[in-house]
Amino acid sequence: FKTTNGGASWSAVNSGLPAVDVRTVVIDPGNPATLYAGTARGVYKSTNGGASWGSVNSGLAATSVSAMAIDSGSPATLYAGTSVSGVFKSTNGGASWSEVNSGLTVPTVLSLAIDPSNPATLYAGTYFDSHYSGTIFKSTNGGASWCKINSGREVFAGLSAATPVNSIAIDPSDPATVYVGTFGGEVVFKSTNGGASWSGINSGLFTNN
Repeated sequence: FKTTNGGASWSAVNSGLPAVDVRTVVIDPGNPATLYAGTARGVYKSTNGGASWGSVNSGLAATSVSAMAIDSGSPATLYAGTSVSGVFKSTNGGASWSEVNSGLTVPTVLSLAIDPSNPATLYAGTYFDSHYSGTIFKSTNGGASWCKINSGREVFAGLSAATPVNSIAIDPSDPATVYVGTFGGEVVFKSTNGGASWSGINSGLFTNN
Protein backbone atom coordinates (compact mmCIF):
# COMPACT_ATOMS: atom_id res chain seq x y z
CA PHE A 1 0.00 0.00 0.00
CA LYS A 2 1.10 3.61 -0.65
CA THR A 3 0.20 6.93 0.90
CA THR A 4 1.03 10.37 -0.52
CA ASN A 5 -0.45 12.33 2.39
CA GLY A 6 1.49 11.13 5.41
CA GLY A 7 -0.77 8.18 6.13
CA ALA A 8 -4.14 9.96 6.04
CA SER A 9 -5.22 7.55 3.29
CA TRP A 10 -3.76 4.53 1.47
CA SER A 11 -4.14 2.83 -1.90
CA ALA A 12 -3.05 -0.60 -3.09
CA VAL A 13 -0.06 -0.66 -5.45
CA ASN A 14 0.23 -4.33 -6.36
CA SER A 15 0.21 -4.68 -10.13
CA GLY A 16 2.61 -7.52 -10.94
CA LEU A 17 3.17 -8.31 -7.29
CA PRO A 18 1.95 -11.80 -6.32
CA ALA A 19 -0.50 -12.14 -3.44
CA VAL A 20 2.10 -13.24 -0.93
CA ASP A 21 3.59 -11.93 2.28
CA VAL A 22 5.61 -8.75 1.83
CA ARG A 23 8.25 -8.82 4.55
CA THR A 24 10.20 -5.64 3.78
CA VAL A 25 10.19 -2.64 1.42
CA VAL A 26 13.16 -0.39 0.67
CA ILE A 27 13.49 2.75 -1.48
CA ASP A 28 16.42 3.75 -3.68
CA PRO A 29 17.69 6.94 -1.97
CA GLY A 30 18.98 8.32 -5.26
CA ASN A 31 15.76 7.64 -7.18
CA PRO A 32 12.72 7.37 -4.90
CA ALA A 33 10.52 6.04 -7.72
CA THR A 34 12.56 2.83 -7.52
CA LEU A 35 11.52 0.38 -4.79
CA TYR A 36 12.28 -3.19 -3.85
CA ALA A 37 9.92 -5.52 -2.00
CA GLY A 38 11.15 -8.62 -0.19
CA THR A 39 8.42 -11.25 -0.31
CA ALA A 40 7.78 -14.92 0.37
CA ARG A 41 8.65 -15.45 -3.31
CA GLY A 42 11.83 -13.43 -3.51
CA VAL A 43 12.48 -9.82 -4.55
CA TYR A 44 10.25 -7.62 -6.71
CA LYS A 45 11.21 -4.23 -8.11
CA SER A 46 9.22 -1.17 -9.15
CA THR A 47 10.67 1.77 -11.09
CA ASN A 48 7.48 3.85 -11.09
CA GLY A 49 6.65 4.39 -7.46
CA GLY A 50 4.84 1.09 -7.04
CA ALA A 51 2.53 1.43 -10.05
CA SER A 52 3.89 -1.88 -11.36
CA TRP A 53 6.30 -4.57 -10.17
CA GLY A 54 8.53 -7.21 -11.72
CA SER A 55 10.49 -10.14 -10.32
CA VAL A 56 14.28 -9.63 -9.94
CA ASN A 57 15.48 -13.00 -8.68
CA SER A 58 18.23 -14.17 -11.03
CA GLY A 59 20.75 -16.04 -8.86
CA LEU A 60 18.65 -15.59 -5.72
CA ALA A 61 17.72 -18.81 -3.93
CA ALA A 62 14.03 -19.67 -4.23
CA THR A 63 13.16 -18.58 -0.73
CA SER A 64 11.42 -15.80 1.16
CA VAL A 65 13.25 -12.51 1.72
CA SER A 66 12.79 -11.03 5.20
CA ALA A 67 15.25 -8.14 5.10
CA MET A 68 16.81 -5.80 2.54
CA ALA A 69 19.32 -2.97 2.65
CA ILE A 70 20.57 -0.49 0.02
CA ASP A 71 24.00 1.14 -0.17
CA SER A 72 23.09 4.84 -0.06
CA GLY A 73 26.32 5.83 -1.80
CA SER A 74 25.86 3.29 -4.59
CA PRO A 75 22.15 2.43 -4.75
CA ALA A 76 22.64 -0.26 -7.40
CA THR A 77 24.25 -2.28 -4.60
CA LEU A 78 21.75 -3.99 -2.34
CA TYR A 79 21.52 -6.95 0.00
CA ALA A 80 18.74 -9.44 0.68
CA GLY A 81 18.43 -11.55 3.83
CA THR A 82 16.62 -14.82 3.19
CA SER A 83 14.79 -17.35 5.32
CA VAL A 84 16.99 -20.38 4.63
CA SER A 85 19.92 -19.30 2.44
CA GLY A 86 21.61 -16.42 4.25
CA VAL A 87 22.52 -13.15 2.52
CA PHE A 88 22.62 -12.36 -1.19
CA LYS A 89 24.13 -9.28 -2.85
CA SER A 90 23.37 -7.46 -6.09
CA THR A 91 25.55 -4.77 -7.63
CA ASN A 92 23.26 -4.04 -10.57
CA GLY A 93 19.95 -3.06 -9.03
CA GLY A 94 18.68 -6.59 -8.60
CA ALA A 95 19.35 -7.78 -12.16
CA SER A 96 21.47 -10.59 -10.69
CA TRP A 97 22.41 -11.83 -7.22
CA SER A 98 25.26 -13.75 -5.63
CA GLU A 99 25.52 -15.50 -2.27
CA VAL A 100 27.71 -13.74 0.36
CA ASN A 101 27.71 -16.07 3.36
CA SER A 102 31.32 -16.79 4.32
CA GLY A 103 31.32 -16.97 8.13
CA LEU A 104 27.55 -16.49 8.37
CA THR A 105 26.67 -19.67 10.24
CA VAL A 106 22.92 -19.03 10.63
CA PRO A 107 20.98 -19.19 7.33
CA THR A 108 17.81 -17.41 8.50
CA VAL A 109 18.40 -13.65 8.35
CA LEU A 110 15.70 -11.44 9.90
CA SER A 111 17.31 -7.99 9.67
CA LEU A 112 20.03 -6.09 7.81
CA ALA A 113 21.56 -2.64 8.22
CA ILE A 114 24.35 -0.75 6.42
CA ASP A 115 26.71 1.74 8.08
CA PRO A 116 25.82 5.06 6.36
CA SER A 117 29.36 6.40 6.73
CA ASN A 118 31.06 3.21 5.51
CA PRO A 119 28.79 1.09 3.33
CA ALA A 120 31.24 -1.81 3.30
CA THR A 121 30.16 -2.39 6.92
CA LEU A 122 26.94 -4.33 7.44
CA TYR A 123 25.09 -5.96 10.31
CA ALA A 124 22.82 -9.00 10.05
CA GLY A 125 20.39 -10.24 12.70
CA THR A 126 19.49 -13.91 12.60
CA TYR A 127 16.94 -16.39 13.88
CA PHE A 128 17.17 -19.22 16.39
CA ASP A 129 15.84 -22.77 16.06
CA SER A 130 16.85 -26.26 17.18
CA HIS A 131 19.77 -26.28 14.74
CA TYR A 132 21.14 -22.71 14.94
CA SER A 133 21.81 -20.04 17.55
CA GLY A 134 20.37 -16.63 16.71
CA THR A 135 22.91 -13.86 16.91
CA ILE A 136 24.32 -10.69 15.35
CA PHE A 137 26.87 -10.85 12.56
CA LYS A 138 29.02 -8.07 11.11
CA SER A 139 30.82 -7.68 7.80
CA THR A 140 33.40 -4.99 7.09
CA ASN A 141 34.01 -5.93 3.46
CA GLY A 142 30.63 -5.67 1.76
CA GLY A 143 29.47 -9.12 2.79
CA ALA A 144 32.55 -11.01 1.57
CA SER A 145 32.95 -12.40 5.10
CA TRP A 146 31.07 -12.22 8.40
CA CYS A 147 31.85 -12.65 12.09
CA LYS A 148 29.70 -12.96 15.21
CA ILE A 149 29.48 -9.91 17.47
CA ASN A 150 27.65 -11.25 20.50
CA SER A 151 29.86 -10.11 23.38
CA GLY A 152 27.88 -9.06 26.45
CA ARG A 153 24.46 -10.22 25.29
CA GLU A 154 24.46 -13.39 27.37
CA VAL A 155 24.97 -11.67 30.71
CA PHE A 156 21.52 -10.11 30.80
CA ALA A 157 18.56 -11.86 32.41
CA GLY A 158 16.60 -14.02 30.02
CA LEU A 159 18.85 -13.46 27.03
CA SER A 160 21.18 -15.94 25.40
CA ALA A 161 22.80 -16.47 22.03
CA ALA A 162 19.55 -18.17 21.07
CA THR A 163 17.57 -14.91 20.96
CA PRO A 164 16.37 -13.94 17.46
CA VAL A 165 17.39 -10.45 16.32
CA ASN A 166 14.38 -8.95 14.57
CA SER A 167 15.62 -5.43 13.85
CA ILE A 168 18.79 -3.34 13.63
CA ALA A 169 19.20 0.44 13.55
CA ILE A 170 22.37 2.52 13.16
CA ASP A 171 22.73 6.09 14.46
CA PRO A 172 23.39 8.13 11.29
CA SER A 173 25.28 10.82 13.22
CA ASP A 174 27.41 8.26 15.09
CA PRO A 175 27.50 4.95 13.19
CA ALA A 176 29.45 3.23 15.96
CA THR A 177 26.18 3.35 17.91
CA VAL A 178 23.96 0.43 16.95
CA TYR A 179 20.64 -0.80 18.37
CA VAL A 180 19.06 -4.23 18.01
CA GLY A 181 15.54 -5.38 18.83
CA THR A 182 15.14 -8.99 19.93
CA PHE A 183 12.44 -11.54 20.56
CA GLY A 184 12.44 -12.28 24.26
CA GLY A 185 15.13 -11.64 26.84
CA GLU A 186 16.28 -8.05 27.33
CA VAL A 187 14.43 -6.87 24.20
CA VAL A 188 16.59 -3.89 23.11
CA PHE A 189 20.37 -3.78 23.13
CA LYS A 190 22.77 -0.94 22.39
CA SER A 191 26.39 -0.88 21.32
CA THR A 192 28.53 2.25 21.21
CA ASN A 193 31.57 0.56 19.67
CA GLY A 194 30.29 -0.96 16.46
CA GLY A 195 29.08 -4.16 18.08
CA ALA A 196 32.21 -5.01 20.06
CA SER A 197 30.03 -5.06 23.21
CA TRP A 198 26.35 -4.63 24.05
CA SER A 199 24.18 -3.52 26.96
CA GLY A 200 20.44 -3.87 27.58
CA ILE A 201 18.34 -0.65 27.47
CA ASN A 202 14.78 -1.45 28.43
CA SER A 203 13.52 0.98 31.04
CA GLY A 204 9.92 1.78 30.15
CA LEU A 205 9.48 -1.12 27.75
CA PHE A 206 6.77 -3.48 28.92
CA THR A 207 7.02 -6.27 26.34
CA ASN A 208 9.75 -8.80 25.72
CA ASN A 209 9.23 -8.90 21.95
